[in-house]
Amino acid sequence: MSFASLGNGLLGTAQDTPHKTPRLAGHFDGNHALVPLLTPAVPAVTDQIKVATTLARAANTALSVITPISVPEQTPKTVGHNVIDDDDSALLDWALEQTADATAHLDGGFLYTRDIVTGVLRTVKTREIDTLVLPSEPGGRLRKSITERIAAQADCDVVVVNGQAGYEQVASMLLPIAGGPHSGLAADLAQSIAADCDAWIDILHIIEEDASEQRRTQAATLVEEAAHRIACPETTSTWVLEAEDVAEAIIDQSQYYGLTIMGAPTTGRLRRFIHGSTNHSVRASARSVVLSARNNSSRSSDAE
Repeated sequence: MSFASLGNGLLGTAQDTPHKTPRLAGHFDGNHALVPLLTPAVPAVTDQIKVATTLARAANTALSVITPISVPEQTPKTVGHNVIDDDDSALLDWALEQTADATAHLDGGFLYTRDIVTGVLRTVKTREIDTLVLPSEPGGRLRKSITERIAAQADCDVVVVNGQAGYEQVASMLLPIAGGPHSGLAADLAQSIAADCDAWIDILHIIEEDASEQRRTQAATLVEEAAHRIACPETTSTWVLEAEDVAEAIIDQSQYYGLTIMGAPTTGRLRRFIHGSTNHSVRASARSVVLSARNNSSRSSDAE
């Protein structure tokens, strides 16, 4: 995947930002995080829970863990408990045990709903959720997965946990940034996790090998702006890397870190189908756990 094929992907070209460095938009804040258990896959749920507890502990937020249960149309939702099996109960109990020490404000339960996406989105609104922590889930090139549909429509910020399974105590993390609607949220997540884990942050921006001096100046300004925002100079470094293929460069570097944090894709689904997405490529092939941060105060910027 070349720079020309990336379109409006993770990192902009000189044509995208000829006059100014992109803003770092989005903030990680709020008082309540929601963790919907959308998959029975143990590695995905384990990483989802571990990331959620890290964020709750770092930000001192309330944490709600729910297991959405799809209730058939012919079954009254008031008797939805009849469709719960032992595996559903065991998964929720295990998740609550894992999060018990993360925050003093923890609750959990089953969500009975006709439609999983609608039920989770309604919970976000009624519970005044600030942050959703979602697991990775395979989806088609044009057909969205449940995780993607929730992330695109939720009235709160979203963190999707994907990449290579195995989230543990993080010693160092990679923060590839491009500026734009999700980069500020990604930087704030990195700062919060680093504070909790006492971890090092490498801030990375990738430019073309033949980039102009103006482009190089913009890149240097952007990474310094992110470092200033994180405000931990003793444990943060900045890096501008020349590479022909953005996704391959990030994937290659990911093997040296316990965690990679990126802004969510900003291209529309049709363009991603035709050209691909840096974010999608990294999530699929990274050699560490990847957090994809989506600032939903800017949902209109991501054409569907």
